[in-house]
Amino acid sequence: MVLGRKKMPRIRKGVEVEKNGKWYARVRYTTAEGKRKDLWFPATNKSHASEILKKKIQELETVGERALDGDKVKFSHLAKIYKEKKLIPAKFIGDRKVAGLKSYKTPQMILEILVNHFGDRRIKSITHSDVEQYKLIRLETKTRREHQRQIASVNRELEVLRAMLRFAIREGWLIRSPFEMGDPLISKADEVKRERILSFEEEQRLLESCGERTIIYKCRRGKKIVEIEAKEDKRKHLRAIIIAALDTACRRGELFKLKWSDVDFDNRIITIRAINSKTARKRTIGITPRLQKELEKIWKAGNKNLDELVFGLSCTIKTAWKSLCDDAKITDLRFHDLRHTAITRMVQTKQPSAAIMKISGHSQFVTFARYVNPDAEMVTHIAEALAELNARAAKANIQEGTEMIQ
Repeated sequence: MVLGRKKMPRIRKGVEVEKNGKWYARVRYTTAEGKRKDLWFPATNKSHASEILKKKIQELETVGERALDGDKVKFSHLAKIYKEKKLIPAKFIGDRKVAGLKSYKTPQMILEILVNHFGDRRIKSITHSDVEQYKLIRLETKTRREHQRQIASVNRELEVLRAMLRFAIREGWLIRSPFEMGDPLISKADEVKRERILSFEEEQRLLESCGERTIIYKCRRGKKIVEIEAKEDKRKHLRAIIIAALDTACRRGELFKLKWSDVDFDNRIITIRAINSKTARKRTIGITPRLQKELEKIWKAGNKNLDELVFGLSCTIKTAWKSLCDDAKITDLRFHDLRHTAITRMVQTKQPSAAIMKISGHSQFVTFARYVNPDAEMVTHIAEALAELNARAAKANIQEGTEMIQ
């Protein structure tokens, strides 16, 4: 006997049985603890009982008795176990994540949606067509704001469902997942890819709007309403974080959690800790001269405490961001688009993609490529380079033809 290997149940007998005019497939086996068990499965006739018998014995031999338990496992029970074991806050040992998820709240919300749909269905009864039907229902269901639900949003739900069913396979409750039994149910190609990047002219307007501005207040003095001018400088902190996003390609959460102990002014390097990174991997990023200037301003004006947050932000900046974009007359710009812009600009510097991926924190080129969004300057440059190549080829062909005539 090999130590550490799970002992499989020993099959004793499998037989088709007719009782009171009904057919059954009976499987008799001995458990790993030495107990004998009889399991009865209803069938429509003897031949159906033979099919069930063959299938159940195969499940016992390949997976074990938990495969038979899977006949009773309901989706709601699977959801409960999956939530307890997988959808938990990330646990770290040093800088390495050993369990849980950094972003577990969204999957938990998706889990509730899945349970509401599949309810008390037994997981073995969920088919490929059932998942297809769920996909169509979700696409036809409007969002809370009565907008059309995006394919990308439904894909995220299907990814959670797929992960749950894979978990059920590892637990021995399923042999195969419905996702493996037909055409692909998750199509990334159908998702609408966001390609918004910030132009240099828009960047200038955005940064200028972060400076001091004049606010006109209206107030009542006696029976008169008068206007009072006041200077406001509430957005000054946004200037530094915008420059940081454009020059480092960091995610918003990574910038929000950045501490002064992560900033090395001497070597001009920022360290993104594994615990703060989406991919749970530590990485280092160079500091540009303009970012260094902004960070030094904040450092000198602050308490010089290495444990403090660099940008002093612990919550969202949605309201300030919307107001800033309105003043700069910039439309359809999200903060995450600054990351797209940064990576696109890095690619334009013609540095190796592998090096840029190390800086941006991407582990897969497919994901990295989604952030590379060509602007007008880039596509024009590519067209000019192609025209130059065509001209050289045409010139070479003419020269070759002249030599043949001679």
